[in-house]
Amino acid sequence: MRPLAAPMRPLAAPTPLAAPTPLAAPTPLATPAPRAARAALAALIRWLPLLCFAVAGLVSAAAVHSHERSESTSHWTLDAGELHGVITAQAREITRLTVPGDRFADLAGIFAAHIERSVSASIDGTRCAWSRPPGILNSEPGYVRVDVAMRCGAGQSLALTLDLFFGVAPSHHHFLYVEAADTQREAILTASEPSVQLALHSESSNSPRFFQFVGMGLEHVATGLDHLAFLLALLISARNARQAITIVTGFALGHSLTLSLAVLGAVQANRGAVECLIGLTIALAAADNLIRSEREGRFAGLAAIVITGALLLIPADRRPDLPAALILSIALAAGSAICLGGAVDPSTRGRFLLAAGFGLIHGLGFANVLQDLSLPRALLLPSLAGFNIGVEIGQLLVVGLMALLVGVTKAIFPTLARRSEPVTAMASAALLALGIAWFLTRAVSGAQG
Repeated sequence: MRPLAAPMRPLAAPTPLAAPTPLAAPTPLATPAPRAARAALAALIRWLPLLCFAVAGLVSAAAVHSHERSESTSHWTLDAGELHGVITAQAREITRLTVPGDRFADLAGIFAAHIERSVSASIDGTRCAWSRPPGILNSEPGYVRVDVAMRCGAGQSLALTLDLFFGVAPSHHHFLYVEAADTQREAILTASEPSVQLALHSESSNSPRFFQFVGMGLEHVATGLDHLAFLLALLISARNARQAITIVTGFALGHSLTLSLAVLGAVQANRGAVECLIGLTIALAAADNLIRSEREGRFAGLAAIVITGALLLIPADRRPDLPAALILSIALAAGSAICLGGAVDPSTRGRFLLAAGFGLIHGLGFANVLQDLSLPRALLLPSLAGFNIGVEIGQLLVVGLMALLVGVTKAIFPTLARRSEPVTAMASAALLALGIAWFLTRAVSGAQG
């Protein structure tokens, strides 16, 4: 028989229950506060340089506005001793002429008086006499046109002097076109050269010169701070030379299309609205450089809608170029563009489309100079081609200069080559503020006429 199993081992003594661990003291409600404060501080550190540059852009906006491109135009005809001219300037240009205690009630009267003091003509040295005082013509909101009539004698050479705005804006440029019988001449008058001469009986010396319009295009770009600011906003985020070339090409195609259509009369645009929108394109291009995510894009888009829609708070008579429907359309378009900018990868194709789309607006601004010259139809195509080529040459020179400055800066400060993102962000913040300032001030400048 098998032996019985060994007796069962006695049960181990029960392990005494461990003393209950005291519950941790509840986390004070104030604990999340330091975390939130740290997050806010980190965000402040990230955005503080951008805010500083944005404030700097707003502070300098008034100074930049006072040194913005200063232009005027005129068209002159001489027929049977009667000299007739139409001089055009923007209302905001004429505000430079205002002085305390001026007896004129409006800018048109101030401009007409300035023309009477500053414009003169002569034939072979014999001064032409005023047939009547300068008269004010109808014009678009934001512009003033003045009619000039003089009686001149016979002779071989007409001399015109237009000393307009040079005393208050030394960088002012006056674009002039004059024709008499079968002779004509276009010229750019400056503070150093405020006069032009036209040989009345020598067709060869006065035939329209293609390169004169090329020079006009160059001058327009060189003095157009808004167009240069827009190019800078597009190019500072370019990742390589190929993307920079693509951006410039897109801008050239966009503005060339609308420039041609406007000069040839196929498109008529509200000039004041175009000037406002040019400022807005600068702000949107700069904002696109700052957006890093979809969420930031949504907030920035909402801010764009609010800022643009705030123009509705301005009385309608103070913003004649921007009716309520147009403001709402611009607000929605701007908000949508920024939201999409935060969601779409900034590829070369995307930057090309952005440059081309906004270039359409800038082309309408370029067209103003040629339109105000009232060129005869036979001159439209050569003048358009020359002017557009001049604009393109000017843009390429600007891009080349920017590339040179970037290369020199990186050579002197190598660390910037590795940390270019903060520089791009700060420059974009300043351009954003400048674009918004231009947009808002131009919205009400038309009411000054």
